[in-house]
Amino acid sequence: MRVIWRERTEQLALLLLAGSWAMTLHAAEWHYETVSQAGGGKFSSMRVDASGNVHVSYVNDATNQLNYSFWDHTIHKWFTTTLDASGGFCSLALDSHQRPRISYTDYGTGRLKYTYWDGATWHKETIQIRAKEIFFYTSLTLDAQDNPSISYYEYWGTGDNYELHLRLVAWNGKYWEVRTVDPTPGSGKFNSMALDSAGNLHVAYANVASETASLRYATWNGKSWNVEILEGDGPMNLPVFSVALIVDKYDIPHITYTDVRNHLVKYATRKDGKWQMEVVDALVREAYPDKNGLVIDDRGIPYMSYYDSGAGVLKLAYRKNGKWIAEVVDQQGAGLNSSLQIDHDTIWLTYADESGRGLKCARRPLD
Repeated sequence: MRVIWRERTEQLALLLLAGSWAMTLHAAEWHYETVSQAGGGKFSSMRVDASGNVHVSYVNDATNQLNYSFWDHTIHKWFTTTLDASGGFCSLALDSHQRPRISYTDYGTGRLKYTYWDGATWHKETIQIRAKEIFFYTSLTLDAQDNPSISYYEYWGTGDNYELHLRLVAWNGKYWEVRTVDPTPGSGKFNSMALDSAGNLHVAYANVASETASLRYATWNGKSWNVEILEGDGPMNLPVFSVALIVDKYDIPHITYTDVRNHLVKYATRKDGKWQMEVVDALVREAYPDKNGLVIDDRGIPYMSYYDSGAGVLKLAYRKNGKWIAEVVDQQGAGLNSSLQIDHDTIWLTYADESGRGLKCARRPLD
């Protein structure tokens, strides 16, 4: 009885905290565009290059196609091409030449694929991994030599049973190397990866198994993975969705994620070697399979984007004067799978419009 009372008290405290910290605004300065009217727009992954051009990969789930769109900053116009058949869960990064590289899952085969633009043509590769099915989110990073690493959720291994664990494949300059990040069943369905200044890999991810549901964080030290359970350890496990990670210029990790049990958007960062968690906002209902957006501006202020499926609204939250401010960016079913960037004092957001209007882009000046 004491455990049940404590759990309910903690939930109430979290909800009250969310209500007192996240003040919602309706901003009018956003500029909106429909990137592609062909439909789809799910799993958008967006980057802004050094010249101010915007690159975004996404999936049209009606046709099971991986699309790539490019916004030319000189003429303010979008160009779109279809790259491949895809089951979704794409991740885009820009190499040292500011050219796009994309990881994604193949449609119908359960294989992990990788494509990149060399300045003249697109190259596509099915990565040879001994697994029957790879599903859900992938996350792509590039090292200083543009060698890719891709984290993924191995849904079904080579045997007769589901594996359901987090793995990573990396190109070492000669061949693809596969490593298991976390063998605990349920680990990695929602995963997000980043590199620090020393080239070490960091992965934030959710374990979604009922017995071990939690927010987890793994770092590679050059020889092995160090796995931490940040929230949900022990008997008080915690179902988590929509995980996104970035590592800032000081090598400090920042994570946004959704607390499914309490319908909360949360933020975690590590200060002086200790993890700190904060409630950002409360949701009517979390979206699935969604992914939040996250970025840090030049002042060190975190910004995150997230979709409230119950209210049908896309929000942007940021810290101001020690409190979280949450503003409505779009509504009426627009906002799934948002990707967030800041460039030249402009906030960029791409996201899916579930009413059928395809991939949308919103932008406004930074405060």
